Amino acid sequence: MLWQALAQMGTPLKIVDASEIRSGILDHAPPAGLLVPGGWARLKAERLGKSGLQNIRDYVDSGGKYLGFCGGAGLALKSTSRTSCLDLCSWQRKPFKERLPNFSGHVLCRVTGLNLDQKQELFLPVWWPSQFEPCPEDQSVKILASYLRPGQDFWSSDLNLSLVDPADLKKWESVYGINLDPALLTQEPCIIMGDYGQGKYILSYSHLETPGSSPANSLLQDILEQWLGRSLKGKTSRPLSWDLKNTVPAWNHPVLVRSRQGLDQVIELGKSQFLLFWRNSWLLGWRRGIPGSPINFLYALSCQAMSRLPSPQAAEFWETAADQFDLEMNGFVAELKEYLGHERLALTMSQSSPEASSDGLLQKQKTDLFGSFPGYGGRYGRLIRDLDRLVYLTLAEKPSR
Repeated sequence: MLWQALAQMGTPLKIVDASEIRSGILDHAPPAGLLVPGGWARLKAERLGKSGLQNIRDYVDSGGKYLGFCGGAGLALKSTSRTSCLDLCSWQRKPFKERLPNFSGHVLCRVTGLNLDQKQELFLPVWWPSQFEPCPEDQSVKILASYLRPGQDFWSSDLNLSLVDPADLKKWESVYGINLDPALLTQEPCIIMGDYGQGKYILSYSHLETPGSSPANSLLQDILEQWLGRSLKGKTSRPLSWDLKNTVPAWNHPVLVRSRQGLDQVIELGKSQFLLFWRNSWLLGWRRGIPGSPINFLYALSCQAMSRLPSPQAAEFWETAADQFDLEMNGFVAELKEYLGHERLALTMSQSSPEASSDGLLQKQKTDLFGSFPGYGGRYGRLIRDLDRLVYLTLAEKPSR
């Protein structure tokens, strides 16, 4: 999603992976800024390792700029006893029981702007972020945006709160066993800015690169131009777009065609069982406990892989990986269809959660398919690894201009 936004804005960019950061690319060719997209902060830290984390610290300390979104923001926070982070910022993540988990959609925010003197209220998009836990002793961190109230498309877990009677929230919380009240967000920081050594960071739990979100896209353009000093050839007042379902293929490799067709069948089955639905042109919605997010990831990467002609490196890689991927995907799709049918029955009888299905046998099947939550395992982990590598090799071949 971040690559889509930067490419549409005409931002000169180079995609790098954890191994390149470990190898010192930030020292050999320091960029104007390091932009870190969403995902699991812990998994990013594990892939970077101690040397990769230190190389990022050294880059920022020597005058670099770090812009992190969601998981990329969490990666820059203070380390805990369980997770090593970058420690660019003295703040941590708010404890799970004190925050609003699993929220998504748009939230009205008070935004101050980069100079802290341009106060305005904007609806900014959030997609299952954590929350900041400020450090009272550190007054140097500046708040660029704070939450006010949810928008019409705001969801807590799989509940569209615009359609839920506030008087029923406590009942829903007793059923789900988690906080669901958006009042927990009021006045909480959403985007922060600070210094680390000679460098600077901006950490945003809002995905400013979200397609179709004009205020967020404009704020991202301001950050790229004013903060990073990058000229945007594609700057426009129109919102960014990403019509995932109607991606026009440029590379009709038969294995990728079958992959997309199989996932289309999975999504249609999920829709017919009232487990999945299209929330917008690029994002699935799902019943609580259904692994809609990884299905969405696989579908997005399959579409992205087909949307561009492969680089020579990507084509060479795919020649060696395609047959095994095809076999794995066929088995995955067949088993996933069976799983969704069984999950529909189990959900009718009792609640599942993102961590575990309500039925022990279903939980084993879910783990075989997707691995343990949170993370990337099982058949899904093997599929996402190959698709991710294929897309990376194509996009990283040359910097976009």
